[in-house]
Amino acid sequence: MSTPHSQGVHILCCATPNDFAQLKPSAALNMFRSATKQHQALLSLAAESKTCITIAIDGQKLIGYVAFHPPTEIESWGADHSGEIIELGAIEIDPEYRGQRLAQRLLKASFAAGRFDHTVVIATMYVWHYDLKRTDLSDFQYKRMLEKLYRSVGMSPFRTSDPEIRSNAANQLMARIGPNTPQAVLAEFERLRTQRPRYGVLL
Repeated sequence: MSTPHSQGVHILCCATPNDFAQLKPSAALNMFRSATKQHQALLSLAAESKTCITIAIDGQKLIGYVAFHPPTEIESWGADHSGEIIELGAIEIDPEYRGQRLAQRLLKASFAAGRFDHTVVIATMYVWHYDLKRTDLSDFQYKRMLEKLYRSVGMSPFRTSDPEIRSNAANQLMARIGPNTPQAVLAEFERLRTQRPRYGVLL
């Protein structure tokens, strides 16, 4: 039995700014900012190099997305010297379309054709980004749900000295080391993952 809207959803990998300009965002894509502002942020991000935003479309409506981009400078991961560490950033699905494995479909499309096989893709999972209210899950239930989702595309949990991730037990670092990742990129990932924080040590 098909769920509502399920027949019309289309997945588009690495959407261009022109693709975004033709779409109207679902008002429910407001987890991080208003849907209109998020749409503009995604449009701008799509114009940058080394980004890939995979989107779910129903007709001319944007109903989900996952964004891959270089880590921002405000994060410790932004100190990447290799330029080949990519962050799996925001992922968001209109709640009306949940239950159709759209998040998994978006991720699988993003990793298809060896797109990230020469890079390390990281995901920094922070409890303050979890959609606990609309999912009615606890913080650890949501963490386990994300871990299962990210494992479906080959990501694994990693310990880290990053103070933000270590600030809450429901936070987690996950990463996928591409099969063709150069040793220098892997070494940079290890350096950033285990660099000594200002206080404390990696346990």
